[in-house]
Amino acid sequence: MATNIDIFSTFQNSLFPLTARPLQIVLAYSGGLDSHVLLHLLSRYKELYPQHDYLAVHVHHGLSDNADAWLAHCQLTAAALDINLIAEKVVLNVGSRESLEAKARTARYEVIAKHLNGESLLLLGQHLDDQLETFLLQLKRGAGVKGLSAMAANMPFALQKNGQIVRPLLTQPQQALVDYATQANLSWVEDESNNDASYDRNFLRHQIIPSLKQRWPNIAHTVHRSAELCAEQQALADEIAELDLIRCQQPFSGLKISELVKLSKIRRNNVIRFWLTLQFLPMPSRHHLDKLWQEVVHAAADANPQLSWQAGEFRRYQGVLYNQQKHAQLKDFVITLKHTQNQVIPLPDNIGLLHLQSEPIDALQTQSRKNDEIATDEAVNAYHIGMFIKKPLDNEEVTIRFRGEGKCHPIGRSGSRSMKKLYQEYQIAPWLRDRIPLVYYDEQLVCAIGLWVCKGYAEQEGLHWYITR
Repeated sequence: MATNIDIFSTFQNSLFPLTARPLQIVLAYSGGLDSHVLLHLLSRYKELYPQHDYLAVHVHHGLSDNADAWLAHCQLTAAALDINLIAEKVVLNVGSRESLEAKARTARYEVIAKHLNGESLLLLGQHLDDQLETFLLQLKRGAGVKGLSAMAANMPFALQKNGQIVRPLLTQPQQALVDYATQANLSWVEDESNNDASYDRNFLRHQIIPSLKQRWPNIAHTVHRSAELCAEQQALADEIAELDLIRCQQPFSGLKISELVKLSKIRRNNVIRFWLTLQFLPMPSRHHLDKLWQEVVHAAADANPQLSWQAGEFRRYQGVLYNQQKHAQLKDFVITLKHTQNQVIPLPDNIGLLHLQSEPIDALQTQSRKNDEIATDEAVNAYHIGMFIKKPLDNEEVTIRFRGEGKCHPIGRSGSRSMKKLYQEYQIAPWLRDRIPLVYYDEQLVCAIGLWVCKGYAEQEGLHWYITR
């Protein structure tokens, strides 16, 4: 039987290296056994390290007739353990082809993300038996090493820039949590849906895994080790993909086919998957990747090939591969700047962040560099190293727009050209043209961020503009 000291030591050793300075520690608290044990451990941790900001978040899905009672239980328990609790109700609208579990999980994460402030740790109560279930579910789906990595003990939280997901008890079997709860006289809620074998996870938990453990008692530990090895292989694949992406990425969200064809099929598929991961998109099947290469990349030179899949439409334009998605209409969207001092401007429809720096910058930090010299994070996150334009006059209004019309004379060109012609020359696909931020002084176009500066507006000591995703 595990002791309170044993499991608390595991918890403490997991958190301590991540909490060297004061930060926010948030627990996803359902009221079940796993999260209740975690709440109790967190309360003990708070007594030792009171400098942190502690919070528990309970999400009321309304899926059970007992949901209100669970909420009341969580409120009383958190108060007794001196942990601040926030509870929120969500309404799930599940489509015919959507998983209720997946929908509820997404809703939980979105609610919790709203309460994370800056650098935060989000604690989840998954344990070793959950890891075994996740691995088997991924195996059933035919997942590769990314899926078979199952759950990581620590990982970035995609919905919060500086947030990190932590699973402090991932190496502990569920029986250790049961023993701890029994010794500490804890009471917790039981979700009746956990006994519904129509859910794949419950089917594994109640009908398959007991037989596996009876035959191989250490299977949860050995599967966890396999998941860690898969995670190492995935990390290696990602490192290779980062290097390949530097070579293949076109500045405006596409991949250069001329560089992709130089890679082996395995390496090519790897960088395409990595490219889609950075856009927070699901992974295409191997079948779709094969069709992508045959029907889009290798289509006739004068064709306009398209391949629909679950997260968009693969298309080819001027030798560049794109994944086109539905975008908002931005032709009438205008951002008016109140000043031209240092600032970060959120752009609409998830285009990214527009950075404006008004102070002189060391030229070494901003000069254009060859592709093989560009740092990986810049290649992944930045559309362009940046551009300088002269500052506006005091009486000139500065706006950011997304629909360029008429003509423009970029620096270095012999004359003016229409915006349509310029976009073609800069290889900007038609569906991306209304997503290029344009800087205007009054009604005069000054620059297209990441593409060109109009004649008469370049100035090395002027305003510095660049975009990050």
